Amino acid sequence: MKILIIVKSKHNDNTLKVAEAMSEVAPVTVTTLENAKLYNLKEYDIVGYGSGIYYGKHDKELLNFIKNSDNNKSYCFAFSTSGSKSFEKNNKHIIKLLESKNKIVLDSFGCLGFDKFFLFAICGGLNKTHPDINDFDNAQNFIMNVIQKYNQSK
Repeated sequence: MKILIIVKSKHNDNTLKVAEAMSEVAPVTVTTLENAKLYNLKEYDIVGYGSGIYYGKHDKELLNFIKNSDNNKSYCFAFSTSGSKSFEKNNKHIIKLLESKNKIVLDSFGCLGFDKFFLFAICGGLNKTHPDINDFDNAQNFIMNVIQKYNQSK
């Protein structure tokens, strides 16, 4: 099994840290969005898409990457880090976009991330300790569940 995770992690590398935690327990290759063009996505059984949340949505560059991707049926998942606990709501837009591109979304994941964007910087930021060990454990459990769902769908 081959899994590729494409990450756009801008400010504090929160999302990249979560992807790297997943790679510790599963056959995962992690790449940045900037390097994603070097990979043939068709060679992977599952592709994960993750970024921080900005104004309620994933990074615009990641969303554009998906919009410009092919419409071939493939398996994927979405994940995010954010300053709020609205994980399901935050991931809803990217899931709809993936489904519109004929992707089978196996699951989605979200966790808190250190947020020092704009006004939060004045007070030193929110969620200063996140992602933390519990977030990484949850991410690792998540990727194992994604693999299980993929195997059950075959």
